Amino acid sequence: MRNLGRNIGIAVVLGVVVYAVLAVYADVEQLGAELARFAWWTFAAALGLAFSNYLVRFAKWELYRRQLAIPLGPCESFGVFLAGFVMSVTPAKLGEVLKSFLLKERRGVPIATSAPIVLAERLTDLVALIALAAVGALSFRLGALVLAAGTLLVGAIAVVVGVRPVSEWTAGRLGRLPLLRRRPEAVTELFRSAYRLCRAPNLPLPVLLSAAGWFCEAVAMWLVVNGFPGVSAGFGTVLFIYSLSTVAGALAMMPGGLGVTDGGMAGMLVLLVATVRPGVASAATILVRLATLWFAVLVGLAALAALRAFPPSPSRTAAPPQEQAESSTEIASR
Repeated sequence: MRNLGRNIGIAVVLGVVVYAVLAVYADVEQLGAELARFAWWTFAAALGLAFSNYLVRFAKWELYRRQLAIPLGPCESFGVFLAGFVMSVTPAKLGEVLKSFLLKERRGVPIATSAPIVLAERLTDLVALIALAAVGALSFRLGALVLAAGTLLVGAIAVVVGVRPVSEWTAGRLGRLPLLRRRPEAVTELFRSAYRLCRAPNLPLPVLLSAAGWFCEAVAMWLVVNGFPGVSAGFGTVLFIYSLSTVAGALAMMPGGLGVTDGGMAGMLVLLVATVRPGVASAATILVRLATLWFAVLVGLAALAALRAFPPSPSRTAAPPQEQAESSTEIASR
């Protein structure tokens, strides 16, 4: 929380640099001309579709929250979920563990109990995006190696957190590292909760919800790209571009995927869509990122401000430490 402003500031500066490079690539005058002819209603629709993504993924958050028996009312839960978006500009969005700190602060929920939700969210998002990219790539072979590498990575993560012997072995080894040696029980609790969320029977529904959510943002990009006069981009191609560039940005561990996702979108639009000009590619990329990444940050800031304005009532504070420990033990045993 202390570094929140600094992190957002760094991301904003990096974003300005990235978009300046895109503007120079397209020629600033040409970029302005393309934006002047753009159908702005498609950008408004893209914002609505981006928020639809948040609503769908909130259902996944609620599913995980209830599986871990974290007590929270629906309105407060929605606020905590949205507040995590303020950290969308962290590498692979892992800064969304801010939600765990908020749960600790407001309800006394141990961070080791709720943090696995962020891990499970990222894992299911990655699986869903790879699946969407594969669907979009059915008409051509470009990106097959990247998809294969991503699939192997997802498989490795799924084995580590979803196969109990491997999960317990990994937790034991991590608990011996210098940085974690003082809190081995927290590492064990983290992996126990992650195992419960990510074992094979529990994966299909969250992955489907993730796919539905990110599909909404792919539609948003398709509308924006086709909002430029003379552009005709097939949805399958745009689905592939959006999903693959988002996966690449996450795997590159850049804040919000900045540079990698943006460059991937602009480059693949020019390469794969014959009617897309460099000016259109840069303009569309900037608009798509405003409607998805930066809109999410603004929504997160608004939700965080709302949570600060309405602190939890004393009557709804968390259970005492002994009761929390009993709850964690019960969760781990199930």
